[in-house]
Amino acid sequence: MAKLKGSSGKSSVIMCRTPKDFIEKGIPIIVRGEGTRVFDRDGNSYLDLTSGVTRPVHVGYGRKDLAEAAGKQAAELCYFTPVNFTNQRAIDLAESLSRFTPGNINNFLFVCDGSEAVESAMKLAKQYHSWKGDKQRFKVISRRGAYHGVTALALRAMGTVLTMRHSMEPLTPGSVFVESPYCYRCPLHLTYPDCDLLCAGDVRRIIEFEGPEHISAFIGEPIQQGFGALAPPEGYWEVIREICNDYGILLIIDEVICGFGRTGRWFGIEHFGIQPDIMTMAKGISSGYVPLGAVGCIDEVIDPIGTFEHIHTYANHPVSCAAGLKNIEILDQENLIERAAEIGAYFLDQLKSLEEHPIVAEVRGTGCWLGIDFTTDKKTRAVFPMDRLGSIVQRALRKGLIIKLMGQALELAPPLIIEKSDIDWGIKIIHECVAEEAKDMGLA
Repeated sequence: MAKLKGSSGKSSVIMCRTPKDFIEKGIPIIVRGEGTRVFDRDGNSYLDLTSGVTRPVHVGYGRKDLAEAAGKQAAELCYFTPVNFTNQRAIDLAESLSRFTPGNINNFLFVCDGSEAVESAMKLAKQYHSWKGDKQRFKVISRRGAYHGVTALALRAMGTVLTMRHSMEPLTPGSVFVESPYCYRCPLHLTYPDCDLLCAGDVRRIIEFEGPEHISAFIGEPIQQGFGALAPPEGYWEVIREICNDYGILLIIDEVICGFGRTGRWFGIEHFGIQPDIMTMAKGISSGYVPLGAVGCIDEVIDPIGTFEHIHTYANHPVSCAAGLKNIEILDQENLIERAAEIGAYFLDQLKSLEEHPIVAEVRGTGCWLGIDFTTDKKTRAVFPMDRLGSIVQRALRKGLIIKLMGQALELAPPLIIEKSDIDWGIKIIHECVAEEAKDMGLA
C-alpha cells in the first residue's frame, strides 16, 4: 500500500494515486501557502501553477478573510442536518450563486466535493425521469477522455485515468461512451471544419442504438481536462444541446474545474451559449479553503420531484457554505473573473513560444487554464511517452515550479491572482525543462 509514515514510524497517511516507489524517493510535505507560492517543511519554496495540483485555489493561499468567515460560522453553528431542516448560510449561498450561474440554474444542493456533486446530479436526473413516469431511463452518456469523479455513479462516466475505473469494475450498468472533440488527434481521423462536427452529430446514432427511452442524461465538461484544457470547436455544444432536446435527455454540464473564473468567465459553458439542465460545481467554489461542492438545476428538473431520495451527512453544511459565500464575494469584488481572462490571454500568448521546441505539439488555453500538448513527431502527431511527461514535471519541481501532466499534455491552472512576473519566470523554467527532456530523448 502507498503510505507515508509519520515521524514516530507507527502511523501513516494513505496516499491517493501515489506509487510506493515515488514515496520512497521522497515527496514534498507542504506546510504553508502564501499568494501563488507554497513551502515545504524543509523550507523550499515553489511557484504553484496548478492551484494546489487539483486546481481549487482560485483566490490564492493565505486569505485570512476567507478563513475567518469559516471560523466565525463554526463558532455560531457548526452543523445541523440537511433533512427536514436547513440553515441560513445554505440559503444565502444559493441566493448568491443564482446571481452568477448561467440562465435558469437557480436550485442548489451543497455537498463536499466534485465527485459527490456528480453523484448527486446523476441521482437527480434519474429521479426526475422516475417521477415523470420514465422509470426505465437509467443510462448516462459520457465521453472517452472525460473525468467526472470517483464515487460509484461518477466512475460510470469516467473516460480517462482508466485504472481508477478498471480497478473497481464491474460497475453498475448504464455507461454509454461517445467520442470527444479532440481535434489535434481526432479519434475519427477527420479534420475540422470539414468533419461537420461528426463527434457531436454521431451522438444521435448512439442514442438510437442504445434506445432513447433508456437514456437519462448526457454529462460533459464544457472544456475537458482529460486531454489538457481542451476546448471543443465552435458549434459542438449547440449540436449536443439540440440532440438532448430532441430525445428528452437531461444535459449535465460539469463545471467542477471550469467554474468560478477558471476559464475567464464565471462558468465555462458561458463561452458556448447554451443552457444546462443540471450543473455540477466544486473546487473554485471555496478556493479549497473548505471541502465544498454543489449541484444546481433549473426549475423544470426539481419541480416534478416530490422527495429527492438522497442524503450526505455534510450536505448544505453551514461552515462550508459560509466559506463559499466569502469566496464568491472575493471573486466578485476583486474582479478576479475579468482578471483571469486578461492574465490568461497574456499567459497563453507567452506560452506559445514553447511551440518552437521539437516535442511541443500544440499550446492551447481558455482563461487561466492552459495545456501544452506533446508529440515525438509533429508530422504524424505521434503519442508522447507518459514517463517523459512525468520527467518534465519532476525537472520543474526540482527547479521550484509545480506543474502537472494530463493525458498527452502538461496542464497549467494558476491561482487567478497570479502576476505577469510569475508567469514569465514559470515559462522560463518550462522552456528549460522541455529543452532538457528533448535533448535526453535525442530530439533536440
